[in-house]
Amino acid sequence: MMKKLKSNWQSIALTVVVLLSLFISWIVWTNPFPFEGARHESLNNNQSQQYTPQSMGDVYLPTKAVETDKKGTQNQLYSPKANLILSVKKELGNWKLGRTNVVKQNNSDVYLSYLRRRNSLMLTYPDEVPSSVFNETFSQSIDTDRVNQINHIVIPLNGQHEIYLLGDHHYSVYRVRVEQGKFNHIRQLLKSMEQIPVDHKIINGVAVMMYPRSFELPALGYQITAQNIDTLSASLMSTNQHTTITANRNDHETTYTDGTNRRLIFNHQDGTIKYENYLSKDDRESTGQIFPHFYNKLTAIGIPLDNLRYDEVSEHGRRLNYRAYVNSFPIFNSNGYGEVTLESTSGGNERFWLSLYSLQVPLPIDHQMVKLPSSTDVINQLHATNRMRDIKDLRVGYVWKNNNDNRVVKLVPTYFIKYRGHWVEYTELEK
Repeated sequence: MMKKLKSNWQSIALTVVVLLSLFISWIVWTNPFPFEGARHESLNNNQSQQYTPQSMGDVYLPTKAVETDKKGTQNQLYSPKANLILSVKKELGNWKLGRTNVVKQNNSDVYLSYLRRRNSLMLTYPDEVPSSVFNETFSQSIDTDRVNQINHIVIPLNGQHEIYLLGDHHYSVYRVRVEQGKFNHIRQLLKSMEQIPVDHKIINGVAVMMYPRSFELPALGYQITAQNIDTLSASLMSTNQHTTITANRNDHETTYTDGTNRRLIFNHQDGTIKYENYLSKDDRESTGQIFPHFYNKLTAIGIPLDNLRYDEVSEHGRRLNYRAYVNSFPIFNSNGYGEVTLESTSGGNERFWLSLYSLQVPLPIDHQMVKLPSSTDVINQLHATNRMRDIKDLRVGYVWKNNNDNRVVKLVPTYFIKYRGHWVEYTELEK
């Protein structure tokens, strides 16, 4: 017996390793940790189903859902087990929207009243989107000439046959007639959601969602994956013309060029990429087509889209930022991990900034809860630093923290402040 064990020890050891690997994989995939993409679940008719976002409409989804009850109390809704916004998207896709009218513009008080509209569900984009993106996402055809930019979608839950589209620019409020749609289906989707008390205010001319009381969110653990630089560089540098790609390494950077108008710089230390493609002004994409154009670029490059969401627009509408989200909260990292920025300049040049690293699967770690202060306390602390005039926005999100194992990261909830055009962890501004 012992002789047989000794002679077959390698086969036995391999079998044990395989069984252990399968057991660990089962634990990971059955662990109820939330992940915005790897195990998306969409609520529909009180049932859950896996959902992996792929389409343009999924990448340009709103990222926050706020319910306002009949008394005017507001709560941000989220769930570690299901994605409410995906479920609402599917429901609204079956609706038929009709005529659109302007309710009010250039009145911050009226605008704020619609942000706080009682007995409603509000879906909020992280930044403005063209009405054409709304049409693409929700399979609608509202008048894009009448409605320009959209920041919020307000859905009354009292059965009245209309919804409201809100644009922060000029405090624009639009009423859209609902010719066909089941509001009771929307109400059903709101059950069993986690809640965080919120409120809305106008700060420095910008509509900001506030957190009036302290609250808790869990710290999360994730395994990360890295794209292959050779595959990624080939996708970015490929062209219909027969060109030769050369690579030159200098210290911690490798520069790829094709001898014409493309250049890619890869930083080996932090795994980040900067790509430039020098086009003529006539070849640049029109500003009105930037959103679908950059979505097509993302899919062509081969970047994982399952947890990536549109996050910001800048540079006169010609630079878009996309960010990883978990449980409807954005993820930030000083090296730009989980983030992609695409720009098309008015002169015709295209520039991309991205990282090799992205979140893969949630890991079973201790369910450590992190207590965050109220946003009022945060703002009072910032007032003491005399920096409030340079602050434009406030958000709750997760900071991506590396540990000793490069394959695993910890996500810790905290506040982020839009300070002089950049998102900064609020504790950095208190120093």
